[in-house]
Amino acid sequence: IKLYPNPTRNKLTISVEGVDLVDVVIIDIQGKVLLQKSGLFNQDRISLSGFVAGTYFVKIMTPELIREIRVIKH
Repeated sequence: IKLYPNPTRNKLTISVEGVDLVDVVIIDIQGKVLLQKSGLFNQDRISLSGFVAGTYFVKIMTPELIREIRVIKH
């Protein structure tokens, strides 16, 4: 699983090789869910342009694993 660029300004690319289906949840520092996307494939981009600068957590869920990665938005 790769998230880049991190830190980012607007677009965040999520790359998951060899996985057919990925669900993504973006959570703010207080634990509030800001965005949910289902059914991403291999590589997709998510726009963070509507989010204020700060720290966010991107939860990536596949049938095999759940991973949470901290992302900084400028």
